[in-house]
Amino acid sequence: MFYPAIIISFVLALLLEGSVLSFFMVERALPDLLLVLVMIWGFILGPRVGGILGLLGGFFQDILFGSSLGYFALAKMLMGYGAGFLGREFYREQLLAPTLLLFAGTLAHELLLNILVSQFIGLSMPIGWTMNHFLIPKAAYNSGLTLLLYPAMLYLYRGRKRESIKFRSRRKGL
Repeated sequence: MFYPAIIISFVLALLLEGSVLSFFMVERALPDLLLVLVMIWGFILGPRVGGILGLLGGFFQDILFGSSLGYFALAKMLMGYGAGFLGREFYREQLLAPTLLLFAGTLAHELLLNILVSQFIGLSMPIGWTMNHFLIPKAAYNSGLTLLLYPAMLYLYRGRKRESIKFRSRRKGL
């Protein structure tokens, strides 16, 4: 029941990104709710699951919003894996680590997408303008979303672990 809930949250995130969140656009920067979810779950669940969730979420995003299949999937897979790898090094209870990770991860994600698009499609934008008017506001948005979502997601994860421990202890008692 835990992983289907994550997939449903990905679908809802993509729906919100394409509709409601467009009203909160500042200088062409929109929060990337799917990237926030992928990186937080990667941070909590580890690199393997983070990479898989990033790949799945990125494919959903490629299908719905992308002009080519694979750009978002590759970028989100790398970010989910990286977040999971770094999540093993930091305490999960601290809110500062995932918030800073999302800020840096958003910058890395967008720069990777910019490189991929400029190399394979041929569209490129000046990096200075992109950083000031797009990347920094987007990274700030995603960090703010992390401050709101991370405690709830960590609580959900801990609740899942408590339920599995209770279930195992009941099975052993029978």
